[in-house]
Amino acid sequence: MLPPNIYCTAILMAASITCLVVGTLVWYYRSDAAGARPLALFLLGLSWWDITYAFFWDDFPGPTPYFWLDITLIGAYIVPTAFLVFTLEFSGMRYWLRRPFLLALMIEPILTFIVQWTDPWHDLYFGGKRSLNTTMILDAGPVSWANIFYSYGLILIGVIILVRTLILSNGVYRKQIATVLGAMIVPWLVHIGFVVSGGGLLPNVDITPFIFTITALGIAFALLRYHLLDIVPIAHSVLIENMGEGVLVVDVYHRVVDVNPVARRVLPPHFVIGESVEKAFADRPDLVARFFDQDQAQVEFALGDRHLDVRISPLFDKRSRKVGRLVVWRDITEFKENQAKLEKLATTDELTLSCNRRHFIELAESQIQRAKRGRHPLALAFLDLDNFKNVNDRFGHLAGDKTLADFAKLVFENIRTFDIFSRMGGEEFALLMPETNQGAALGVMERLREIVEKNNILLDENSFSITISSGVTELLNESDTLESLLHRADHALYAAKDAGRNCVVAWDETLAGNPFSAQS
Repeated sequence: MLPPNIYCTAILMAASITCLVVGTLVWYYRSDAAGARPLALFLLGLSWWDITYAFFWDDFPGPTPYFWLDITLIGAYIVPTAFLVFTLEFSGMRYWLRRPFLLALMIEPILTFIVQWTDPWHDLYFGGKRSLNTTMILDAGPVSWANIFYSYGLILIGVIILVRTLILSNGVYRKQIATVLGAMIVPWLVHIGFVVSGGGLLPNVDITPFIFTITALGIAFALLRYHLLDIVPIAHSVLIENMGEGVLVVDVYHRVVDVNPVARRVLPPHFVIGESVEKAFADRPDLVARFFDQDQAQVEFALGDRHLDVRISPLFDKRSRKVGRLVVWRDITEFKENQAKLEKLATTDELTLSCNRRHFIELAESQIQRAKRGRHPLALAFLDLDNFKNVNDRFGHLAGDKTLADFAKLVFENIRTFDIFSRMGGEEFALLMPETNQGAALGVMERLREIVEKNNILLDENSFSITISSGVTELLNESDTLESLLHRADHALYAAKDAGRNCVVAWDETLAGNPFSAQS
């Protein structure tokens, strides 16, 4: 047995206290932060490792000669697993930490612990080569070496995760991760070198617990200087992968180098990261030609039955060199549909689905200007349901509403798609007919009058017919306006009323002085 060593004991006790204090502070003050609990467990495992090893070097009495060395390994089993869990949680990869995965991580340390304590029966851990004159396990059994490789594997995976997070981070996040990485990598590199060299200057001493003091001090520094766990980096998996928007990163060679799940839905199933934009959107060459040669843009466009808001921004490295472009799109289909509904409500008569008066005036003004510029004919008809008050009085206002709706539907079925039909108020309607002169408009309205007269309005067990009166006019000259057109059509309508209703009258100069005498 090696004699007591006060210097090793003192250093190990200091390391143990450091890890214990830092671990306790993390657990007490940061327990709700991502990575706090596994980090605290990692530090407490180091503390256990140090203090039990200190007891060994102090030759503290134990139940067996190997007792303090045996329980020292408990800390060695805890540290790698806790470190991996910490890196996953700290880097925003908590989705890995489900119960089956955590239970799987516990299997190897538990089985190794059992094999270690039952080694005298099978020599699978120490291989029958254990000696009281050394504290290093440099030539042991297969289970011990398997545990060493397994532990280093966990540490390596954790380091890779931190390196990846470091690459994706910036500012204070980068300094946090760099400090933790340094605190982890240096002790393990020293330990590997120590094992490979066979012990170096200290052949009988395992210096791993000593040098892990660096880890504790590094993490303590990160906690105080960079507010580790107070400010946790927003990992790529949270910031990009879980975004509701589609995100695409394109390099300077027009290759897709990153894509999130939302964006992947619009890409071909066989798409592979690194392929060109042209290949990724092979079925939409117009999209590539329109957007992907631009460094910066914001535009809305339709993709099938979907509406997308696309934003393209340049990406630069630390030296302000362009390294690619960021393409982010948001599905605004629902917004566009709601917008269309609101526009329809603002421009449409809810009952008849024809233009309301305000929208009709806007459209008519535009068509009049167009007709004047191209010297095209244009006609306007005023329509009125004859004796409509009798329908309301006899059958009720609901029947009146149905009559207006059925009448409007009948009109829409018998006019051209570019004709503009509007409910002007009550039972009065207007029909604007582009590319139509007064004579042709008179024929259209006469045919419509006959169709309405022959059509029956069905109401429960009752049916009845209605008739219409109409006045027609046309655009006369360059000085003509919508107001004058409406004025003349109104005169002609009242002439039709005076003529006995159920007829169509075309405006002429003889109607200019007629008073409005007829009643609907």
